[in-house]
Amino acid sequence: MAARILVAEDSVPVNAALRRALEGAGYTVDALPLAETLRSVTAAGYGAAIVHRGRLGAELVRALRGLDPHLPVIQLALDEEEAASGPDEMDAEGTLVGPLAAPAVVGAVRMAERLGRAARHAAELEVAAERRRESAQDLALLKRMLLLEVKRSRRYGYPVSLGLFAVDRWGEVASGLAPSGAAALLAELLTVLTSSVREIDLAVPFDEDRLVVLMPHTRVEGALRVATRLVARVKERDAASRVTVSAGVAGYAGGGTVSFGALVKDAAAALSRARAAGGDRAEAAEPARRDRVVIG
Repeated sequence: MAARILVAEDSVPVNAALRRALEGAGYTVDALPLAETLRSVTAAGYGAAIVHRGRLGAELVRALRGLDPHLPVIQLALDEEEAASGPDEMDAEGTLVGPLAAPAVVGAVRMAERLGRAARHAAELEVAAERRRESAQDLALLKRMLLLEVKRSRRYGYPVSLGLFAVDRWGEVASGLAPSGAAALLAELLTVLTSSVREIDLAVPFDEDRLVVLMPHTRVEGALRVATRLVARVKERDAASRVTVSAGVAGYAGGGTVSFGALVKDAAAALSRARAAGGDRAEAAEPARRDRVVIG
């Protein structure tokens, strides 16, 4: 399906010519005068914009890029003299110079669309890379916190539990999202978890589709109740999206030993059972491990 194209040009005949050329290639076109476009500026839904060169056009482009930094812009000049006049303030991906032949118009827009898609994809990859860096830092923090909590648990005799949460049918959910959309979904789910647990609990990203919550002073039975409540909160956050999570819970009751890897392994096994049972539920690990304290 061809994209919507914004044309910002004061000349009615030029607008009509651009509209004919683009609509003939299957595009949907919004053609408006510069001042009117500036008053009601929006970059939503456009694959590219064609904007008349000049001071007002440059102002409009700045406004559009403020809404969508990756919107590709083609500056329009009606002749060679206008194209060469004054400084280029639009930072456009290309220039259309009259007379406006339909193949040149359509070719310029298609090239601009490709550049825009490439820019957005590069930005999404950067977001994903940054998320991986942050996840590694968060996981390192989680390990340090778990080490501290297990040491305290041994010394003072209190329990600690870990809940592993994962998006149900992640492959299906992620396939309908761009990388930035998938990252945004996980960030939103992390916010739901963080806002629904105690201040002493720690919720961090764990893997591509997984989040983990460390719950000090909490036995497995209590952690299972917390996880069940969190699973319900995620489902309630936006029923229309139909995104649900499953959870696996594992715990250390104090007096024995446990490792980070062992807790995660037990929680992951419980998570697998929850998913196998249809998802949108929490399961506890059985039996709880009680061996030597090892973190790693």
